[in-house]
Amino acid sequence: MQYFRTLPQITITQPNGTQSVYTNLLARASLIKDSLSNPLIFYSYNVQDGETPEIIADKYYNDSYRYWLVTMVNNILDPQWGWPLSGKNFEDYISKKYTDVNPYNTVHHYEKVITQYESGTQTTTVNRIEIDEDTYNNLVESTHSYTFSSGTTAVSVTKNLVTLYQYEYDLNESKRNIKLLKKEFANQIEQNLIDLMK
Repeated sequence: MQYFRTLPQITITQPNGTQSVYTNLLARASLIKDSLSNPLIFYSYNVQDGETPEIIADKYYNDSYRYWLVTMVNNILDPQWGWPLSGKNFEDYISKKYTDVNPYNTVHHYEKVITQYESGTQTTTVNRIEIDEDTYNNLVESTHSYTFSSGTTAVSVTKNLVTLYQYEYDLNESKRNIKLLKKEFANQIEQNLIDLMK
């Protein structure tokens, strides 16, 4: 199904009295927020370098026109900037955005990183807290272990300097983990969209 063919038509009367029919590009539909957190109808997918919503839709749904399913369930309104850039496009973006400074050695921000490892559950939790330069310079890195009945917990405090390049890279990479609507629900969502747009 082609998404734009589902959009409603509107009739506009021109100043000379003639009527013209246009597609209402402002019409929107979205999934109910509660359904977006339902793990039974989605699964996680990691976008590979160079993949577009159309490529993923073709690979998973066997229909590149279902790209709108990929963007809708991930709440991506702008596929150009809401989607991860490919390696080459990312490098082009960096070189065009940062013409006055060197993004590789210019600081974007400083971080205090608290890493906690629990041996009982074998889970690692990482918290990053943005700090100012003075706090960064005076921060003493450390590691401490605590023993509980459930096991040992190791907590380490480190500091991290984030350059402009690293900040932009992390931001781009964070867009790679998306959700895909399971195939068995695609026809139902498609029909719901058609009904809503009527």
